[in-house]
Amino acid sequence: MKRIILSTIVLLTVGTALGQTNQPDAEYNLIRRSYRTVGDSITEIRFHKEIVLLRNRAITAYADKGETFITYNPDFENLTINECYTIRPDGTKVNTPANAFVKQLPSECVDCGRLNHITEMAIVHTALEYNCTIVLDYTLRRRASFLVERFNLAQDCPVKRYEIRYADGHTDVHNNIAQTVNDPYMPVVKSFDVEFQLGQKPVYTTEKSLPEAGRLLSSLNSSNSKEYATAIRDWVVDYITLNPINPARVNYVMTPAIDVFNSNCGTAIDKTGLLAALLNQAGFRAEIVDNSLNVFGDRPLEVEVTIDGLKYRLTATAKTPLLTESEQADAAAVAAAPIYVDRKLDWNPDTIVDNYVRVILPSEKGSINIDPTRLNASRTSDLQARATTEFYHYTMELPKGAKLIGGDVNIEYNRNVGSISIIIKQKGKRLLVTRSLRLRKALITRADYSDFRQLMIDWNSHRELFFSL
Repeated sequence: MKRIILSTIVLLTVGTALGQTNQPDAEYNLIRRSYRTVGDSITEIRFHKEIVLLRNRAITAYADKGETFITYNPDFENLTINECYTIRPDGTKVNTPANAFVKQLPSECVDCGRLNHITEMAIVHTALEYNCTIVLDYTLRRRASFLVERFNLAQDCPVKRYEIRYADGHTDVHNNIAQTVNDPYMPVVKSFDVEFQLGQKPVYTTEKSLPEAGRLLSSLNSSNSKEYATAIRDWVVDYITLNPINPARVNYVMTPAIDVFNSNCGTAIDKTGLLAALLNQAGFRAEIVDNSLNVFGDRPLEVEVTIDGLKYRLTATAKTPLLTESEQADAAAVAAAPIYVDRKLDWNPDTIVDNYVRVILPSEKGSINIDPTRLNASRTSDLQARATTEFYHYTMELPKGAKLIGGDVNIEYNRNVGSISIIIKQKGKRLLVTRSLRLRKALITRADYSDFRQLMIDWNSHRELFFSL
């Protein structure tokens, strides 16, 4: 009886997870961005959003649909709310009252006194219920000649229509954009990435010294130049609070290194300038080399530093290993190499109930990690995975009387997208486990999705082995 109960629990857990679907909490009828330039020094961006709330989650603050937050810098930006109201399911219109508009300090600026003048307008939407429509229209007027816009059209709920009206008069329209929420395996859809600029991009100047940091640099000093540079970079990452605010809110300005150093906070741009200044003060030759503002920060500003005649690239926001270009290529080759593991496992089970235990096979470093419970039975978009070849062979000595519940396992097949083999056998007091997987494709098309999904379900199965004693 215990064996039947145990099997039922496992099957119910897996079945429930695999049966989950992504139901939208809400749906945008329309999102519109309109850009207009006034002379050489003013840019106006008008936003219009119409969203229908479909589920209770969308009404709560947890889903972030019952509130809207707009961040702006009063030093050179003005915010005007043109319209804000809710249309109830019966068609009646409820205007958002004045006390629903609250100015506050953005959370990202709480720990950075230099930026506590930046303002966040919090709008609490009213008359929320199922199938109501929130309409919000506002204009951000910037007294600045430079603007870089980068965003992705996809939202965490579907969008029926997305319009972008550019300053030169042309309009881009995208219809029926699928939601991205709960889909960590969505490939990058470049057609949904938007990036453009108004005005010239800034060029950041590298500061050559920072005398005020002498005591700090003495405490970090090392006879090994690479370790010294790494220690400086790590200090900037750890002790200078990163303010993730959109650089447009500070007009893309790089704060002087001394101000960043004294305030212990800064944007990614500020931290880059400080890192370069510290390295130069320490006697290295450092320059800010990437002056572009890339889409979604996938290539942040970098500092190039010369150490013992070799050039390295560092960022001020992550502790990545200091590697030359050739070393980076070698590391990438190792990461792409096949995985082969052959080892003996110790008997170290978890007790489930009396005389029943569980052994969990190890998760090896580098193994593909795609959760099959996140893969719906049907899919309308391609899926981003990675090509891989993996082989694992384990042996384990079992105690006397231990018996594998369910008996031996033998799963083996080959499909266009890849192949799999899982063999688990008990031979007396010895357990043999062989698991191998080969994925031939990194981008899984809808034609291959069904086979891929089954591969992932099978590959993640039989990792937990149950024994009776």
